[in-house]
Amino acid sequence: MTSQATPAPLLIVESPSKAEKIGEMFQGQFKVMATYGHICDLRRNPRVGVGIYRDSMQGDYVLTSDANRRIDGTRAVERIRKYLRDNPGTTVYIGTDDDREGESIAAFVTKYLQLKNPKRMRFSAITREQIEHAFQHADRIDWNAVASREARRLLDRIIEYVASPVLTPQFNKKGIAADRVQTAVEALVIERERKIRNYVAQTYYTVHVDLRGWQAEWQYRAPSIPGKGPKPNSEYDIDDATQRCFDAELAKAVSKQRGLAIESLEDQVEQCLPPPPFNTYSLLQAANRIFGWDAETTMHVAQKLFEGDGSGHGHITYHRTSSLNIDAGTVEEIRALLRAQGEVVPTTLNRSTIKTRNAQEGREAIRPAYIDVEEAGASDEQRALYKLIRERALYSQLAPARFVVRRITLIDARNTNRFVAKDRALLEAGWLESPVANSPVLQDDDGSRWEDRATIRLPRLAPGSAVNVGYAEVRSHTTQTPPRYTLISLAAKLEKLGIGRPATLAAILKGVPTKGTVKLRMDGTLEASPLAEKCYDVLYPCFGFSHIGYTAELEAALDQIAKGTLDGPRLVGHVWDRLDADCAALRHQEAGATS
Repeated sequence: MTSQATPAPLLIVESPSKAEKIGEMFQGQFKVMATYGHICDLRRNPRVGVGIYRDSMQGDYVLTSDANRRIDGTRAVERIRKYLRDNPGTTVYIGTDDDREGESIAAFVTKYLQLKNPKRMRFSAITREQIEHAFQHADRIDWNAVASREARRLLDRIIEYVASPVLTPQFNKKGIAADRVQTAVEALVIERERKIRNYVAQTYYTVHVDLRGWQAEWQYRAPSIPGKGPKPNSEYDIDDATQRCFDAELAKAVSKQRGLAIESLEDQVEQCLPPPPFNTYSLLQAANRIFGWDAETTMHVAQKLFEGDGSGHGHITYHRTSSLNIDAGTVEEIRALLRAQGEVVPTTLNRSTIKTRNAQEGREAIRPAYIDVEEAGASDEQRALYKLIRERALYSQLAPARFVVRRITLIDARNTNRFVAKDRALLEAGWLESPVANSPVLQDDDGSRWEDRATIRLPRLAPGSAVNVGYAEVRSHTTQTPPRYTLISLAAKLEKLGIGRPATLAAILKGVPTKGTVKLRMDGTLEASPLAEKCYDVLYPCFGFSHIGYTAELEAALDQIAKGTLDGPRLVGHVWDRLDADCAALRHQEAGATS
């Protein structure tokens, strides 16, 4: 890979474990050195303001320097700089993680080492094949990703330094701090706590009609109410979007319908794919459901597998990802393995049709580095998680099941109430008839299994056909108290709302019960403290960053910066201006209260 006449290329990575692994793998071919994480940060004690130059919206960054810390940017830069001084003419490659955090480290390494056009290597697994491929296809630093990460860091600093002083006099308590993402995350916990505290069970009604051998259900539609202003935080906590009728008299009146007409009949063939490979969110949920692990444990074990703890190479691909797909070459290897095991594989590759918000479609889901390796890991926990990841990746390529689905919509004589009947019949069992179909790894993330349904018993009727109701039944149901969040169910909610990213998710979840405002109960659920609610009640009326919808919008804006479609400094300036206005509004409100 390099001639004897020139120094071996230098590969800079962030992790010492990764450096050691790659160094052993390419003895003499690469010199590998680690930064030990981020080498710099915004100045802790800014000389002026918040450590950000407002005229340019650029951060006042300095190398980290702490002899007592393992992460010390000053020492890392000095060490690498000395090597380059002693080995002139060395070609520098940067192989930090393939995410925005890794891209930021690469950018600051370039800046502080004064490198000219370093080569950027990206690999999803620590294996010889992946690293050689990355070496041969090295390109440039993704400056859009760098801009996105730096905008995120500046936004976090601005909100912490500008809004936190507002809270301190309110509570006469040190350590109370505002946090851009954490405040919105805690809002979910607080809104749920208030729902539980104030919960009053309600009775709702459904109407079911018998149509002489088949049944249909009334499709209640609540009157739409035009929204005014941004959606309140309390509505983001609503998980059940089902339309419910709480009017007993209305349900009773609907049940008196005796003549209906067929409005439409649709027959469609639907595919039921096996669950896709894991991404960060689904891995956290599965490990919690099957092993009882919290998010921190799962990510720690996954990190060990990624780095290849106790082995000469990594065992899994990068575990901080929102993608649900794996590369075509690995899929072909999986299909060959499944055929050898007597399983049925589809004629075309399975690609996930599940869309997650802001998914990194260009990257891979979590999979084994070598799919044919059945067992890997240096501990029982690592081996268990590896087995889970491997089985999910393997089984994701089983043949899909195919159903014919019939949906009949009926309408009453006044065209006001609709009833729907739906059924399906199995055409091809696909993966549902596999011996592994009932494996826990193929459960949905909520723990439910895919199940076959009864054969179609619905008649084929032409639109406009009259149908007589044999009898109608009004059924009453009672709403249930919503459960408290766990860290895992909170992660699922954050994914659904588009808040946080795989690279930051573990830190977000770790911070929830350690800030002193949210308590982790003995049963693993989260409970907001009175202090948390008081802080929330101060922030929510005045500060946009405490609104869940605004936080999700900022996350989407950061994604736009990463794509090059939005200017980072412009976003930071806009948020800062709004924060100043929010602070002024609060001061005005306080002045009015004391006058």
